[in-house]
Amino acid sequence: MDNEKSYQSTGTLQRVIKLNSLLSDNPGIIDGIMYGIVIGKVEMRTFEGNDRHQRSVLNFTFRDSTQDFVNVAYWLPPKDLIIISSKFTIGDAVVMHYPVVKTKLEDKANSYTPWTPLPIELSLNEKSYIEKIEGPKAKQYEHLAAVPCRAGNDYYTLAHIVTQGEQLVKKLDGINVLAGVQQIGALKTIRTRRQRETDYDNEEKQLLEILLFDGETSGVWLTFWDSEQIKFAQRWIPEEHIIFCVGLRVRYDEYRKVYGLTATRHSLFTINPDTNESVQLYESMRLIPIDDLLNVAIDGGFNALQATVVTIQELKQYLCDDNSNDTFIVQCFLSHLDLDGPLNQVIAKRCIFCNRSIRNNNGVNECTESECRMKLLEQISDENLSKKEVFNLNVHLTDYTGTIKNVKLGDDVARKMLKCSVDEFILMTGEQKTKLKWTYLLERFRFGIQIKNSSNYAKPIVRIACIFPREYLPSSINDEQL
Repeated sequence: MDNEKSYQSTGTLQRVIKLNSLLSDNPGIIDGIMYGIVIGKVEMRTFEGNDRHQRSVLNFTFRDSTQDFVNVAYWLPPKDLIIISSKFTIGDAVVMHYPVVKTKLEDKANSYTPWTPLPIELSLNEKSYIEKIEGPKAKQYEHLAAVPCRAGNDYYTLAHIVTQGEQLVKKLDGINVLAGVQQIGALKTIRTRRQRETDYDNEEKQLLEILLFDGETSGVWLTFWDSEQIKFAQRWIPEEHIIFCVGLRVRYDEYRKVYGLTATRHSLFTINPDTNESVQLYESMRLIPIDDLLNVAIDGGFNALQATVVTIQELKQYLCDDNSNDTFIVQCFLSHLDLDGPLNQVIAKRCIFCNRSIRNNNGVNECTESECRMKLLEQISDENLSKKEVFNLNVHLTDYTGTIKNVKLGDDVARKMLKCSVDEFILMTGEQKTKLKWTYLLERFRFGIQIKNSSNYAKPIVRIACIFPREYLPSSINDEQL
């Protein structure tokens, strides 16, 4: 056991205990203190006890060396635990007084807490307490924040997420990801409406979305629902921070029609990990501008590796042949981009549940699908939250062989190309919109084109599925021919 001594504010001496000295077969209260860093924390949960008194638990993950970290559960009445929780967060150096050692129960640990390498877990109660520390003592542990919780080469790339998402969804224990922070979204509040035995429970939940990218791929969204994880993620710096993520779930995003990532109670995050892989990723991202990254995540149905490079004339011939759905790459100009026209020709309202366009229904703008109406009644109290505004443009594409009209330019691609959100676009003046239009009109692009045939439409739908950087794709057309 470590014989280091530490003077406390009470003037007494206490032993400093290290995690590697604790044994799973010797549970009980530790007569001493433990220094380390908080590498993970989730919001507290409250339970109704048998005696009708509420008890709350705060779960966090504590580390005191490069090898050793454990999960800690702090049990107190809600009002006391709220105060304690507000005093420290993820990344803080702390000291714990009189924790209790317990043998880790694997079934329970796998359900609620991150994976840890030790066969123990710690518990805090009324006789324990935790303090944030600063100064020289804290600096001894700050370097642990850069040590990932799994091997530095044990991760999936973002390309894996978007191309193998269907298989990765089945990994219920989550996956590891190494990526850079491209963009931090605005914090959103959603009100849920869940029915209980006697009434409805209206609960507000916050969510935060982080856009990730790496040396080859952009456009993968990571969603946070936990308030403690959200506070931590909001401190990340776009284009500066590399994040090693452990225990993320892969989920299909019904809104964007792509695979994305969700943080869970199992998730841990390391900022700018001290690994060779992190350094290499950082350097590769510095070499390529974000806007030039290969965005294969725009549409789940577009496969860049199987797409054929064609001219406009060949694309139009394909449409005349009435073949099945397929994907192409077209190198062309934008010859029509009506950004400064009527707003309803640029922006559309869609249902947040089914993503269909919302049209006027007897004077009311609402989704007519019965299932969406039921979800609205069950989950959301404010009907305005059931709608979203998205980019919805028809553009013309031209190359040396001809022009194809009325090609759909949807929300994800438009936001990436125009570098603005729908809300930002709506606030622009007419002059600003015209200037934005001429930034892209008659400019050369390489678009990924997706053709969808449907019995609901007389003609196939031609849509731009993604924008490719010129240097990433093979070219069968010379620039001079554009």
